[in-house]
Amino acid sequence: MTDYKYLGLLAIVILIFGLAFVALKWSEGRHLSFSQHVAKRKHRIIYYNLLFTIVLPLLLLFFLGWFAPTFHLSYWFGVFIVASSVTQYACTLIPEVGGWKTHYHRLLAGISAIFLIPALLTLLSSNYIETGIKIVVLVSLVIMLGIIYSISKNKGQHQQFLLLQSIYFAAFFVPILLIAYI
Repeated sequence: MTDYKYLGLLAIVILIFGLAFVALKWSEGRHLSFSQHVAKRKHRIIYYNLLFTIVLPLLLLFFLGWFAPTFHLSYWFGVFIVASSVTQYACTLIPEVGGWKTHYHRLLAGISAIFLIPALLTLLSSNYIETGIKIVVLVSLVIMLGIIYSISKNKGQHQQFLLLQSIYFAAFFVPILLIAYI
């Protein structure tokens, strides 16, 4: 079980470098999501799919094999993490290339992002997580909800969509990293 502890850190590092590569190498503008950056070319779509094919199993092993049992998280934490991961992976299989694919991609991406909120909420009920970290969790939840509100208010468009997307996922992962490794 402790073997899975560092898979989370490994997955996050791979994800950061993998997405930074997308944003820097294939930049299409800050108003587009990571998915929209890769949807322009077939080889980019394949890269994006492979990135999540590597990262998501590592994260699931970390979350379900070490993190949830170590911090005595509820069954629901696992349900929300699995649901988020499955819908995130489905996004990589349905690229945002227009028509029905764009509709379903965005729907799945939204569902994936939303599932991270109740997953974080479950951390607040663990007696094995320090109060200071729970405050970080609450701040992260406020940030994530603010980003959802901002993007919803702008009907899915935003001049800084890439930045907001990055902040959203950082807000999710920062408390996880603090809990697991500090």
